[in-house]
Amino acid sequence: MNTILIGLGNPLLTDDAIGIKAARKLAEEEWDDIDIEEASVGGMELVEMMLGYDRAIIIDSIVTGKSEVGTIRRITPDDFEESRNVSNLHNVGFKQALRLWSNAGDVIPKEIVIYAVEVDDVFTFSETLTPSVEKALPVVVERIREELTE
Repeated sequence: MNTILIGLGNPLLTDDAIGIKAARKLAEEEWDDIDIEEASVGGMELVEMMLGYDRAIIIDSIVTGKSEVGTIRRITPDDFEESRNVSNLHNVGFKQALRLWSNAGDVIPKEIVIYAVEVDDVFTFSETLTPSVEKALPVVVERIREELTE
């Protein structure tokens, strides 16, 4: 099964870098049939990165205010709400982009998993994670490593 692992975020915005930092840790290891990428995109561009793969694993920060900072959630696209305010393709949300591409045949991964880490600060310019998110980094890396080796 060919897999793409995508670490999302901005490496210069404190906790928003958690996805990229996790992807970099996993990229230090040897993997068969797994491509590891970093990106600062969403919606249509994110889905286009996954086309042609059997499985996609995405790592990203999330700010809900409903969970303790550092909490890791394993979710799927079914857990996303859709935006009702789309006026052009540049504003297409992730779930809408998946639906649009689903009409193109067998190009979307059959399995898409998102590891979302509840974060604290996504506004301060810094390359350092906050302490609670820093503690979550090796945990999310280990969970993804386990999923990749199953």
